[in-house]
Amino acid sequence: MFWCASRLTPAQLGRVVDEARVRFMPDAVEESLEKSADKRHVTFDTQQTSYDGTMSLEASLEIPDALALAAAVKSGAEHLARLGSTDTVDGRRATTLGDLARHQLTIGFDDDGDAVVEGHRTPQPAAPVTQVVLQVGRIEQAGQRVLSVEQIRAWCGRPDAQVIVKPVIDLRERLECKGYQPTDKIREHVIVRDGTCVFPWCGRNARHCDLDHIVAYDHKHPDQGGSTSTDNLAALCRRHHRLKTHGRWRYEMTDPGVFTWTSPLGYTYLRDHTGSRPLGRACPEPHTVHPPDF
Repeated sequence: MFWCASRLTPAQLGRVVDEARVRFMPDAVEESLEKSADKRHVTFDTQQTSYDGTMSLEASLEIPDALALAAAVKSGAEHLARLGSTDTVDGRRATTLGDLARHQLTIGFDDDGDAVVEGHRTPQPAAPVTQVVLQVGRIEQAGQRVLSVEQIRAWCGRPDAQVIVKPVIDLRERLECKGYQPTDKIREHVIVRDGTCVFPWCGRNARHCDLDHIVAYDHKHPDQGGSTSTDNLAALCRRHHRLKTHGRWRYEMTDPGVFTWTSPLGYTYLRDHTGSRPLGRACPEPHTVHPPDF
């Protein structure tokens, strides 16, 4: 990685190392997985309570548990906002976490929902509450991190986690459809290829982004505008979609998942699977003296 290490974020560097370990050190990965349970913890710092009445906690959870907790906290914070809470987002999230704990205590662990087998209560398996999407051995909700077969097998055996394994997508295949809206297959292809918003240094998940026509689609004359195809669509978050549409930024896809951006001042940037980096000043267009201003 020496040739591109300076352009990788710590998270990207970690994913590359993890993938290399899974591919070339499977025995070491399996051994670390056996010890991974020792790394899970929930720690309350009771000795460092603050004068404002708060206490710190730190937790390291398995991904399905962490995703379920994150979804519950987000939903609770949004519910408090709808009820008229004037707390900050962080304040509502903290209150939600406390509400979850109090709700759990009121439920108890010996409710009537448990089955009685030979005089002993047996807890019934919980319905799946967490959905984990796997795409060719990578988990979508964890930054496309590579997983081992053993880890996937363990999650598939959990009654509270629904594991969805999607088929392999050939990113070299070109897909096209008629009309402005892409098909579900084209949308999934672009999301898997791009991973995040393709604007330089933006890390928003592509699944929460718009699909932008790089060459604009002509609604009046569809045959004269850009096509709705995998080589003319890219994932852009709403902010950068507007910046591209109204802010005089422009870009092109030179290879699948490789984009060259030009700013209003004429500076160019490359965004590919290794990250983003500046390329320098673009040459002025013909018959112009200066690159476009903001």
